[in-house]
Amino acid sequence: MVLFQACAIFAQDAKAPAGGGSDAVLENINVRVVRFGIAPGQMLTLPVLKNESLLVIESGDANEAWVADHSSSVARLRGGEINWMRRDEQNFVRNAGEQPSRVLVIEFKDSYTLNQLQVPGSYREPTNYDTKNFHQLLENQHARVFLLQVESLQATEEVQLALTLEIPLRDGALNVFTPDGKFQEVRKTAGVIEWHKNRLVSFSSRENQPMQEILVELRHPFCVGKLESGFDSLEDKSVMGTYLRDAYRKIQKSWYKHMPGTVKTGEDMGFLTYQVAIKPDGSIDDDETHLTQIFASNKLMETARRAVREAAPFRPLPSFYEKPELPVRFSFLYNVKPEPAPGCEE
Repeated sequence: MVLFQACAIFAQDAKAPAGGGSDAVLENINVRVVRFGIAPGQMLTLPVLKNESLLVIESGDANEAWVADHSSSVARLRGGEINWMRRDEQNFVRNAGEQPSRVLVIEFKDSYTLNQLQVPGSYREPTNYDTKNFHQLLENQHARVFLLQVESLQATEEVQLALTLEIPLRDGALNVFTPDGKFQEVRKTAGVIEWHKNRLVSFSSRENQPMQEILVELRHPFCVGKLESGFDSLEDKSVMGTYLRDAYRKIQKSWYKHMPGTVKTGEDMGFLTYQVAIKPDGSIDDDETHLTQIFASNKLMETARRAVREAAPFRPLPSFYEKPELPVRFSFLYNVKPEPAPGCEE
């Protein structure tokens, strides 16, 4: 199925508490994040949770963590390090240092849900595309955790991330680049957590010191989101609706012709989106054609790319359309349904 899509990024942040104790800093349908302050020499008894969770050390270089039934096995953790915690277990953290420390507990609310769609593999995964800046700390069926370290005035490669928590470990500033070449200057404050959905981005440091963040990427659910455009639907009977429907069908015909056998048998799945700029004469410019989502292998990406290129040129744009080009996004779903999936916000 090919549909038009206009993507949106959902972001949420919360500031750190002023002192010790605990503070719920972020909560949504997928995760709940609580911050705890631990005074020097203090032992913290963490709540017993019904879901899997992740302990993140935000600050403090002498923290000790252990489970009640395995008190002889102590994990010694510094700032920027993590520890996975299983459900229904009693966990403890002790600050053995001389300075206060802060820790986060990230609870994965639906970690034992069986009917959620796992995030498809991506040609642009950090583990495939940029191991220099994205250092994988953990991977399991629920999450992948990266330490993102961008050196002074350097940039990362463009990578695809799914539902992701960003946890800055220090103050700093980044340029966040999107696939169309645009960028946003973002100030990062240690302790201000952000939640992002399905971003194809690269990061560039604007500081004279390295920028460090913990990235916690959920491996399920995979949330495609609502596929929409500036036009009502493929049933739109207007002149522009008819034009887009014809372009859609031309791409679809080429796409089906080159569909890999592994997709037809259900072995491969993926989702990606191409943005093209249609000129008044119906042609497209390769320099203005780019991917905005890549949850797919290189093989599936090339199948979609070939379909778009073979379908062009399209019919000339309607005469009433006076702009120099018409931007349109074509979404390609390989064994993925466009409806809201279990565990996704509608």
